[in-house]
Amino acid sequence: MKKLLLILLLLPLISFGQLGDYYNAEGHPKAKGLNFKIRKPIGFEQNEADRPNIVQKWEKYKTDNDKYVSLMILVKKFPSEMQGFSKDDWTQYLKNDGGVDDFAPEDAYNKKFIVVDNYPAVSYDCSVEISRMNLTFKRYMSIIIVPVDDNGFQIMFQAPSKRILEANKSLFYRLANSVVFPDQYR
Repeated sequence: MKKLLLILLLLPLISFGQLGDYYNAEGHPKAKGLNFKIRKPIGFEQNEADRPNIVQKWEKYKTDNDKYVSLMILVKKFPSEMQGFSKDDWTQYLKNDGGVDDFAPEDAYNKKFIVVDNYPAVSYDCSVEISRMNLTFKRYMSIIIVPVDDNGFQIMFQAPSKRILEANKSLFYRLANSVVFPDQYR
């Protein structure tokens, strides 16, 4: 009986931060023709987003501003001067030619070059003040930007405090590691 009770008590801890089935964006109009899939975070509510570049979002603790966290997947078409570059060109620029600093805001921290499913990428953390109606509040974010073809694929995780952001960092990285750009394998 004690073992069963212990298992039941630990179950929420074991399932927290786990990943579920894949979300596939193939054919989604906001994906702008970019074919990708990413695992869904278990325990988060999945929603279509209202803004034009947000393909999908997952939210947790929606009614508690002190614990609310969200994960958003965005796809933005690059301006013409950023289009037409190969994976090798992007790797050189981001890894060796200052591209990480160009992509990340000036006040960003933990800026680095990473690789997401064979594509070069930028990762950084930052904070922003957001105003809605007569309220202003601060959000802490971890962001990954992956140049894929002529698009910027972006994973954005936001939380109300740096502590909550850091507590969810391993989930954020597991989600990023689950991303697949299937067209490269054809």
